[in-house]
Amino acid sequence: MHRSIQIRGKGTVHVVAYGIADAEHLLEKELRALWPEARVRIIELRRAPSTPRIVEEFSLSYQLDAQLEVDGADEKAARSAAFRAAREKLAASRYAQTRWEGVRHRPPA
Repeated sequence: MHRSIQIRGKGTVHVVAYGIADAEHLLEKELRALWPEARVRIIELRRAPSTPRIVEEFSLSYQLDAQLEVDGADEKAARSAAFRAAREKLAASRYAQTRWEGVRHRPPA
């Protein structure tokens, strides 16, 4: 049975950039190239302690939200297929350690 599964991934990545805006742009550009349909949000950005240089090291925490169309006999099988597809999309990148969770929709009040 074909199902639509909403998933959310969170992770942290270290980048070298010319400044905060450059670090944010690099993360967003790389994730959008890997998964154009996903919504990317930067949760936290930390500058690594170091001596002043032209380029700096940053640690960025991010969140990805996406909806995947997958086949599964039941809800559990469909979620497993969605998580597998999400891991495959980021497998060959520095974002491979993204932790995935399902997003449950609440019925309208």
